[in-house]
Amino acid sequence: MLKRLRRRVIAARTAAKAWRRSRRVRHIKGVPEFLQVARQSFLELQAAWDRADWRALQQLATEPLLADLREQYALRGPGPNRTEVLELHAELLALEELREAFVASVEFRGLIRESGDAAAAPFRELWLLANVKAADRGWKLARVQALA
Repeated sequence: MLKRLRRRVIAARTAAKAWRRSRRVRHIKGVPEFLQVARQSFLELQAAWDRADWRALQQLATEPLLADLREQYALRGPGPNRTEVLELHAELLALEELREAFVASVEFRGLIRESGDAAAAPFRELWLLANVKAADRGWKLARVQALA
């Protein structure tokens, strides 16, 4: 999905914080449930991207990320797109409470096929999910960074 979007860089400081905090996060209650929702959101976002379903994408992503997605869509073109997620694992690396929002760093890895005739390829990504306290809209994808 969104090969150019995957190449966007998150500040090294944010990634370093996520990796340093990984041990503490594993002991927080509710992590398995959170990760189940994160995996489902990953699949929903892939399907919405394939369909070019902007209403669904708007529910799953922040406004700045939607702007990036629109640019990627313009490059991709309106033709059909099909992404198969063959294997998906998620790990919560960090959960931070900021003044206005909670931010979760989730590492996704697995196997994905981005066209029907292509071989499955491994992927590894860091997703930043944000939950703005005042908005009460739940978690939305704010950033994606390829890790490998």
